[in-house]
Amino acid sequence: MPLEEFLKDLAMLLYLFLLFLLWPCFYIYAEARRQYSLRRRGYWARRVGRDIVRYEEKRGRSIEHVIIDGEMMAVGPHVIYVPTDEEWKRSAPEWAHSRKNEIHERVKGILGEKNYEYDYSRSDA
Repeated sequence: MPLEEFLKDLAMLLYLFLLFLLWPCFYIYAEARRQYSLRRRGYWARRVGRDIVRYEEKRGRSIEHVIIDGEMMAVGPHVIYVPTDEEWKRSAPEWAHSRKNEIHERVKGILGEKNYEYDYSRSDA
């Protein structure tokens, strides 16, 4: 019995060690992918938190971003809402006002359609 408890404790310690060792590696990998994409293509998109998609674009020496609404569904793919032109002009920064379709196509190209569904029901497009 004491050997079983020792092995369970050892397994838990190994699990925690690997968790704390690997967590920074995943972060470094994700940040390297982002930096590479910004340098190579000039833009990047990713889900932030539960419901938000953040599109980033290199503009000169700075990185600008646009927040796009989405929703995590209990079953099935995440939904990304494509806003109407009026909503887009109200919520997006000025540099992105006339580029709604281009930005959404880029987001779709990066995130894909396997785990994401794009809802155009509120859109003018």
